[in-house]
Amino acid sequence: MKKFSNQPLTILNQMSSMALYSKKTLCLSAFFFFTGISTGIFLELTMGTADKGSLSGYLQQYLFMDAGVVEYPNPFLSSLTSNLLLLLIMFLGGLSVFGFPAALVALSYKGTALGFCTGLIAETLKNKGILVILTSLLPQNLLLIPVFILGSSAALNYSFLSIGKRRMAVKRNLRELSGSYILTMIVFAVVVALACGLEAILYPIVLLP
Repeated sequence: MKKFSNQPLTILNQMSSMALYSKKTLCLSAFFFFTGISTGIFLELTMGTADKGSLSGYLQQYLFMDAGVVEYPNPFLSSLTSNLLLLLIMFLGGLSVFGFPAALVALSYKGTALGFCTGLIAETLKNKGILVILTSLLPQNLLLIPVFILGSSAALNYSFLSIGKRRMAVKRNLRELSGSYILTMIVFAVVVALACGLEAILYPIVLLP
């Protein structure tokens, strides 16, 4: 991988190389994400009636802001915090030579949560649930899903490249790899913030009575 440069085109190329360096890591990341989605849907389908009823009631109260005496978290801040935390776990996992499994765990968790939430909304809200999924859940995830899959791939690539260069000087490793890796994750964090902002905009519009 070429030495990190301040030239815009070179930076973009290095960012692209960091996330797409290996098709194997990209496919592995996609596999873990979609396995997580399948796991989430399976968990929702096999959940006990009592537990599912309790979660369905909470979901309806939260979606339609029928909070009563319960104060629910701000949708934007809640989504932004949880998604940035997962991206941070991926980033830190990639920094550690043997910490890359953390990136896959975070990605699987994201997929599981999305699959479970999608299944619960569809079952709880019936026909309106499809509308909520298509208009409120899908748009931001068209940004978030590629970001998390590419973020996981970047973390795996950085970790594996570090392992491959373990006999070289640490400063040389950092000079060649760290700049593009950090910048890639910063750009992904910005995209996550934009996706959460989109969710916050669509949330009150879609769920108006």
